[in-house]
Amino acid sequence: MCIKQRESRQHIILVSYIQEHGPGNWRAVLAKTGFSRCSKSCRLRSTNYLRPGIKQGNFSEQEEKMIIHLQDLLGNRYKSIFQAPT
Repeated sequence: MCIKQRESRQHIILVSYIQEHGPGNWRAVLAKTGFSRCSKSCRLRSTNYLRPGIKQGNFSEQEEKMIIHLQDLLGNRYKSIFQAPT
């Protein structure tokens, strides 16, 4: 099995586990799913990649302009930039 197929299968398992049990106790994820990755890796993958509201892919031209405008306005406070209303 290639790496992409294995990761896709793991994504499905991780998402279904989180939907059933909720986010939290990431060490239990390893015990109950049989993953060979660490609990921190599962938590970060869930937070940064698998959440339903996360946009995948490149920024649109409008999003790029908004980021540049907010960076000019706020400086390098990235948390404030990415929490700003769109």
